[in-house]
Amino acid sequence: MRMRLIINKLEFEIMKKNTFLFLTSAALLAGPLSAQDPQTPSNEELARRIDMLGERIDFSGNHSQFSFGGYGEATYRNWSSKTDGGAPSGKDSEFDLHRVVFYFGYQFDDVWSFSSEIEYEHTDELSVEFAQIDGNFTNELNFRGGHVLIPMGLINPIHEPTTFFSARRPLVERYILPSTWHESGVGTFGASGDFSWEAYIVNGFDASGFDLADSGLRGGRQGGDKSLADDFALTGRLDWRGVDGLLLGGSFYQGDSGQNSSTSDFGVTITELHAQYDHGPMRLRALWADASIDEADMLPTPSASDDLSGWYLEGGYDVFAGSDNGQSLTPFVRYEQYDLQESTNADTAVTAMVVGVAYQPQQNVTFKLDYMDLGNEADTQVDVVEFTIGWSF
Repeated sequence: MRMRLIINKLEFEIMKKNTFLFLTSAALLAGPLSAQDPQTPSNEELARRIDMLGERIDFSGNHSQFSFGGYGEATYRNWSSKTDGGAPSGKDSEFDLHRVVFYFGYQFDDVWSFSSEIEYEHTDELSVEFAQIDGNFTNELNFRGGHVLIPMGLINPIHEPTTFFSARRPLVERYILPSTWHESGVGTFGASGDFSWEAYIVNGFDASGFDLADSGLRGGRQGGDKSLADDFALTGRLDWRGVDGLLLGGSFYQGDSGQNSSTSDFGVTITELHAQYDHGPMRLRALWADASIDEADMLPTPSASDDLSGWYLEGGYDVFAGSDNGQSLTPFVRYEQYDLQESTNADTAVTAMVVGVAYQPQQNVTFKLDYMDLGNEADTQVDVVEFTIGWSF
């Protein structure tokens, strides 16, 4: 579970004391006024009244069962005034409060728990990123149901801004694996030895939202808002951690997206492979993803290609590693390529070279600055400098 702050019993006792002090102070102010007593109570009298009030108020329940946390990010973008081909880009610089997210959870007993993530995007868009019930039975086999994160890629399962280097998420994990991607369903998760896994049955994409050439698979996400569920999908993930610092894994998604459309079932298949290696101050990441949509030329927004693909390589080195102050300063570089019209005769691939630095004064706060050099065969891409302030707790 990805909660950052557990309200334990000690913290709750502090909350009680503060509550007692507030209520007692109000009573002390009201008491002398009503009795027209000009005397101010002594410190000893205040302490006595606090103790009396504490004895009269009964706080029941195990408040350590609650959990709370969150994350967020605000990003400044400065786009180039011209495209790679020299045409006016038409893009304005902006400072965007991209998201503010809160986690809430409750542990019912040793087996059953609830967890959720509520997100505000751009200050005016409210959504639920997950809201799920977990049944933890054994290490190997557990239950999860509700609104769940799709378990694909490196970013979608763990997407707090303090967990990746760049100001924004990689392009491949925005268009091919459309992070943040969440749907409603049920499934199972577990671990044994060096392996861990997840598998869910969820409602499928809605093909009417696809605009593959422009935004890949992003428009097909339903996100739990009265999601159409005539078509379902199966998605799963398998990871291996048999070597210190090394993660190797893969995931898949298979299901129709026509949602009772008379035109086609628009079957969607996605596969991806990922790797991460952490060694001392160094971290390396790699990801490859491939997707296909049956009869994409018959979509409401037709596509000339049924296929999409992408990959990236990323490396960073923390120059503050080993210091005693808990800070990190990580220069990094990432190269990625994606193609949203892969099976056409034209060269429609987009490349991105991202160079930047991520500074964390402590592990829950990050400041990230990078430059993204975008390119394609038509020279229509626009380069951008981005700066993000991020936090998690």
